[in-house]
Formats: sequence, C-alpha cells, structure tokens
Amino acid sequence: MRRKIVLFLVLLQSSLSVIFIASVIMEVESRYDPDLFGMHEAITYRHLSDEKLNISRAFEVLQSLGVRKIRVSIWRWYMRNSTTFKNETIKNAVKYVIRNASLFGVEIMGYVQDFPSWMTGIAKDQQTVPHRNMTEGSKYRRFLELYEESWETLAREFEEIKVWEIGNEYNLRRFLHPPEYNETDSKTWFPYQERVNITTDLLYYGSRGIHTGNRNATTVMCGLGPAANGIRDIENFLNSIYENIESGEWPSMNPNDFFQVACWHPYTFNEKPTKHNWVNPNKAVYEVMKKHGDGNKKVVFSEMGFSDNCTGLFKEEVAEYLSETFRLAKDNFPWLRTIYWFRLTDRDPEYDPNLDCSEYGYGVVETPRENWTWKPAAYAYESLTHPFPWWILGMMSGGCLLVTVAVLVFHHLRFRSKVLTNVPKTK
Repeated sequence: MRRKIVLFLVLLQSSLSVIFIASVIMEVESRYDPDLFGMHEAITYRHLSDEKLNISRAFEVLQSLGVRKIRVSIWRWYMRNSTTFKNETIKNAVKYVIRNASLFGVEIMGYVQDFPSWMTGIAKDQQTVPHRNMTEGSKYRRFLELYEESWETLAREFEEIKVWEIGNEYNLRRFLHPPEYNETDSKTWFPYQERVNITTDLLYYGSRGIHTGNRNATTVMCGLGPAANGIRDIENFLNSIYENIESGEWPSMNPNDFFQVACWHPYTFNEKPTKHNWVNPNKAVYEVMKKHGDGNKKVVFSEMGFSDNCTGLFKEEVAEYLSETFRLAKDNFPWLRTIYWFRLTDRDPEYDPNLDCSEYGYGVVETPRENWTWKPAAYAYESLTHPFPWWILGMMSGGCLLVTVAVLVFHHLRFRSKVLTNVPKTK
C-alpha cells in the first residue's frame, strides 16, 4: 500500500512540475506589451462630417479592444490661416477627442498631411505644393514659412498631444505633387530627387514648428508608404533622406532635428505576412537607419492592415493575418515601439461614397451605422491584448507541487521514524 501511495505522489509531482514549467514558459511567451498595440482612426474628421461619429463610443470600443495608442488625423483645412481656426466647433471637437483619450488612458499621436490653398497659393487639391525653389521670397519659401507656423500653432493649441507625425506617405505621388499633376502622366509628377528634397524640408521645418509650439513634443517621420516595389521603395527613400541630411545642404545635419522616431507603413496588401515578404524587408529598412548612425532610434508603423472588401480576403483571413503580424513583430523587431492598426471601424459608403472599394473593409469593427459590430479581426486583436493569465495556473501548480513535495517528505520521515522505533534493542 505504501509503495502505491509513494508512486502516486511521485507521478503527481512530475505532472505538476511539467505544468508549472509550461505555465512559466507560456507566461513569458504571451507577455503583453501595451506599447505595441495601437490603432488608426480619423475620429475627429468623421465626427465633424455628416456621419457624426460618436467620439465617446469610439473610445469605449478602443478600451474593450485593449488599445493604448491611437493615431488621429488633424487637418489644416480646420484652420483659416496658419495661426487661427475657422471656428470654435472644430477646435472643441479636437479637444473633446483629447479629453476622451485622457479619460480612457489612450495616448494620441496626431498627424497632419494636407496643404490648404491659404498655405500654397494653389487652388487645387490639398496635397499639391509648389515646385522647390529655395530662393528668398519665392512662392516655395513662403509656403514653408506658413507650413512651419501652422505646426507651431497646432502643437501649442493642442499641447496635450505629445506625439506628432509630420505628414503621411509623402514619398508617394498621391500625397505630394506639383500644380500640374496628372495621375496618368508621369511627366507631371515630381521627379524622385525633388520629392525627396521636399520631404526633407517638410520634416525639418515641421519638426522646428512643433518644438517651437511645444518643446516637450516628440516628432515622428511621416509614415513612408510602399510603392511598386513594396517595402523596398521605403528602404530606398529613407536612405535618400539620410543622404540629404548628411549632405550639409539643410540647416542641420542631426537626424533628430528632422524626426525623433522613424516611421513607415509596411503593407503587404493581400499577402499574408511572412519572414520573406515582411520581416526581412522591414529589417532592411531598419538597417538603413543603422548605416546612418540612427540604430538606437525607435520605430513605429503608423499604418498596417488588411481589407476584407474587394480584395478577395475573408474576414477570418484578415484576423489570421493580424495575429501573425503582431507575432512576427514581437519576435523579430526589438526596435519597434508601436503598430497602429489600420483601422478601428469601416468607412461608410453612405457618407464617403467615392472611395476605392477596398477602403470600406479595413476596420476591425463594422461601421457605426452597423452598431460597431465586431469582426473576427477585433476578437483576434483583443486576444492579443488580453492574453490567458498563465501565471495563475503557474501559481496553482507551483503551490500544489510544494504540497506534494511536503507530503512526500512527511511520508518518508514518518516511515523512517517507524522503522527506527521498531528496531530490536540490543543488550
């Protein structure tokens, strides 16, 4: 009988040891880094539009998902000129977003990408800027002065926003083009080097304006976007920016005067992210930073996501791709601070009827008109920000293991004592 009890206790001890070790390993593997999990949504813009997006509800959903950082668009067309806003309604809407973010413990990264006609003197779309001409008194120099002043105004007016991204995908012609621009005529696009030079200007004068308005703010490079060659285009464009900075032809040769955090948008579009198509290309972009002495600088991906509309991807596939994106990032990019997933909720064709059809499927939840219904991607995101508490199982198995060991020791000592007591006494 005693042997059976001992055998049972030994087997129990072995099982508990395995469970305890496995729990410790799983706890380490699934450890949640809150800084990694961000989200993009144009909350202010969609609130001010005919959609009237409910700001408080948006932050309730963000909290349920476990989002700790949000990228929010702020537009210069909210402003009458470089120092004043059109009206208090617009300014108060931004401040209401800021108050909700503070209430729910979410950090805002504001970004501003547009160039209104009051800034450029060009009555075309708001991604148009003059050709680069650094001659004193030129139209381009006047544009840069108003551009810098607008950043100063925004950083001072919304001082609660401590992180500012200086634009969006200026390496792509859609977001930065000259007055004669025609999408179908490459002769009307900025030549590559002129686009690099203008982007370098925008980073420097944007950073200077932000720090004049709020010296405690952190500046983030405009998120560079993939083009025909995918993420490889980001690598080349970033290298060209560093070459400009190092050339001595700009007011500073210190990269921190242009951006304090590097940023790009590593979309793979409809392909599942893998080591080959996602990890290695992103590492190559980071190697550019190291090559130019910026290896200690942090990086954010201010956009990354997949659409389940017009792309051939099912909602379940998008959820799988989301999980794989965060897993690969966690395992391979120690230099990465945050992924701002694009986006919180689908765009609504009733209020934005002329977008590319894929734009209506990027949200992790359905449109507000569809009651913010969670898609599989939302549940996948939540599972990453609320991992299983393996430490509880570890504590329970560890406690049981100690009890089992104690019982074994007690049983051994009790048996030994009984044996010694029953030893015949010698004369």
